[in-house]
Amino acid sequence: MSRAVLYKRSEELKQRFSLYGLLTSVFHLVTMLVGGVAYASSNLPVYLSLNAAAASGYGTAVFAQSLLVLLSLIILAVSALLVFLSRATTARGEFSSSNKLLFSAVITSGLAFVFALFALIPPASQIINAVYYIFVAMQVACIALISFAFVLLKSVMAYYTPRRK
Repeated sequence: MSRAVLYKRSEELKQRFSLYGLLTSVFHLVTMLVGGVAYASSNLPVYLSLNAAAASGYGTAVFAQSLLVLLSLIILAVSALLVFLSRATTARGEFSSSNKLLFSAVITSGLAFVFALFALIPPASQIINAVYYIFVAMQVACIALISFAFVLLKSVMAYYTPRRK
């Protein structure tokens, strides 16, 4: 293949990766919104006070679980930002930094998922509602979307590897 054809295909793949990164970032933000709704509609925000948690009979465990769910939402926003930044660095051709950003996004999404799972164990499991399970499922989808982004990035980088003559 000629260089022009390879260049055209690489640019098309970069645009596809850029669109996919944008959609993945938006999905992260929608997941964060669903998580915020699930968090606010349950009684977990009430237990962000140690006094309220102790007075409820659940103790400080529900305080810690409520705090971890709140941290999960914040970390999910950071993950969305990392995916968005990897999209921008790929458009500039900085593939090694894009790879590192995507790896960091997988780690942060995984951490947010683990923090969100802490609310599924008692005593917080008695407080949350059904929307929270949708939030946890959407976090799994976020991790899967970022994992597929690695495949797309690898296909973009394949056009930039040196060819043997």
